[in-house]
Amino acid sequence: MAADKKSPVPKTIAWRRTGDEAVILDLRTSEYYSANGTGTFVWELLAAGRRPAKIAEALAAEYGIPPAQAAADVAAFIEDLSRLKILSPEAAE
Repeated sequence: MAADKKSPVPKTIAWRRTGDEAVILDLRTSEYYSANGTGTFVWELLAAGRRPAKIAEALAAEYGIPPAQAAADVAAFIEDLSRLKILSPEAAE
């Protein structure tokens, strides 16, 4: 699957999938975060450069939730990650 755009994950962020979760490490601050299964699903698509609208479509299809709810959840997740400086500001575009 081709990426929609360049990954918004800064080079100062390392991550790895461990089972159903993603472990995300900020190399600048040595802080680490984890994402549950749904967050990991969204994170992997973000890291691959997928646009939020496409991620919301995939989330709705994968989890059987209404598209509007999926879009709101993706936007909130991106906002949280951006606030923590885990994603570049252009991630929400």
